[in-house]
Amino acid sequence: MKAGKRTVQSRSAILRLIQPDLGEGVLDRAGSMLDDVVAYLDSVDARDLDTTFPVLTFDPVAASSYLPTPVEFEGTGASTGALPAPGADELPWAPATDLARLVREGAYTAQEVAALYARRISAWQPEINAFIDVALDKAAEPRTGALAGVPIGLSDMIDVAGLPTTAGSAILGDRIADTDAECWSTLSGAGAVLAGKLNVQEFAAGTTGENARYGWTRNPWDLTRMAGGACGGAGAAVAAGLVSAALGPDPGGSIRVPAALCGVVALKPTYGAISRRGVLPLTWTLDSLGVMGQRVRGAAGIADHLLSPTTPWGKRGSCESAALAGARAPALDLTFGIPTSWLDMGLDPEVRDAFERALEHLKDLGAKVREVDVPYAGDILRMHRAVAFSEASASHEPFLLHQGDEFGANIRDREEAGRAMLAGEYLKASRIRAVLCRKFSEVWRDVDLIVTPTVPVPAAPIGTSSVTTSSRGAEPTHTVYTRYLAPLSSLGLPALSVPCGATAGGLPIGMQIAGPPHAETTLFYAAGAYEATTDWHTRHPVLPTR
Repeated sequence: MKAGKRTVQSRSAILRLIQPDLGEGVLDRAGSMLDDVVAYLDSVDARDLDTTFPVLTFDPVAASSYLPTPVEFEGTGASTGALPAPGADELPWAPATDLARLVREGAYTAQEVAALYARRISAWQPEINAFIDVALDKAAEPRTGALAGVPIGLSDMIDVAGLPTTAGSAILGDRIADTDAECWSTLSGAGAVLAGKLNVQEFAAGTTGENARYGWTRNPWDLTRMAGGACGGAGAAVAAGLVSAALGPDPGGSIRVPAALCGVVALKPTYGAISRRGVLPLTWTLDSLGVMGQRVRGAAGIADHLLSPTTPWGKRGSCESAALAGARAPALDLTFGIPTSWLDMGLDPEVRDAFERALEHLKDLGAKVREVDVPYAGDILRMHRAVAFSEASASHEPFLLHQGDEFGANIRDREEAGRAMLAGEYLKASRIRAVLCRKFSEVWRDVDLIVTPTVPVPAAPIGTSSVTTSSRGAEPTHTVYTRYLAPLSSLGLPALSVPCGATAGGLPIGMQIAGPPHAETTLFYAAGAYEATTDWHTRHPVLPTR
């Protein structure tokens, strides 16, 4: 039988499944209409296609029905005057721009900084498995610039010329990058040092931190627990003071989950606000490149180098200056919205207690807090999966067709599910997304920011497949971890996770602050005020003794 005939029959078979009442004549004619189209598509080897975005993309500004006037802050600039040189014990927790200034002023050399972090990596790496490849031993030359000598970790989705980028997958085990990703070109051009490539869940698909090829990333606060994912290596490395900051993709929570579970700060920017050129994609219209740091100002200083310099409203302000302004503000004159319907989906009791205390603290700082009505998170999550599964399977089509057996089981199931999504269903999900964006944007008429717990539960033991948060019973761990995160990725909104508490056993708890498109400075302003008046950021994990 000819290949073309098989193609027509397969199209007719799909139509028969969808519309079993169609007559045979209609089925044959409709199937034959696709003959030339499908034959052409089949003639193009997906391995010959690059990872550039398809024409169909997403704009969170255009998708909104209402956008507020951007909040403005009085400029504070960076700190002036000489900085005291911290001792070796304090240096790993210095914000990136402070660390760079100490290097530029000669308090430490870039080599001394690299050696300090290399020693910490050597001690911690066997315990937490945060790195796939360590590169600090290659960072011996002097450094200058705004980020002089600052060690940065990159999730292994980000290209560095001459180094492997495996996406945590056996499929790409021999892939060597030809050029630097734009984000790394920018940071290294400012004097930053590559600490190494960080462990990541395969193709950044997942939120638990498991990896069949490189092993689990373990939480530095409790080695029996998950660091979260997909960028668990980033969360564990930042929390343990092995890097000053880290970058990784966040298509649905992959940078914010490990930040919350490991007790550090992470920004998921507005969709498209940070270039993803040179970052391997999971999806095209959900992925954002996230920034992680130990403290608010540390993440802000790195974000300032990466965020697009302008917004639809004009020049973008400095996130680090906004964080400083918040830390120095006499009162936090902002209104925070609480999406009650989201919280009613279920919270761990200790997470709820910590979150409620954080809300009271925001009120003590002068903020107003009120309940708001937004689209139901469960509906947004289902739409998110329709888009994510479809785009991921299309993005990885060459691997699915030719190396499917090399996928880990976790991602293979999702991507095969995406192949079963029809074009009309994907487009319908995209249209639903637009409706939800318009509905959600109306909330900015009443509040400046939205606040939720980052993750409804603390870090679960490694291997946990389901958790319980309410009368809903046991749910997949991945689903619970992304409950408040994936919706904001779907809507393209910026979100910042900051530490806000700890369980009785010492496990970190995070609070997520989200805002309208391109409101990154407002997020850092609010987070700067919160962090400056709490001490959660001063807690650090201790290396276990053997």
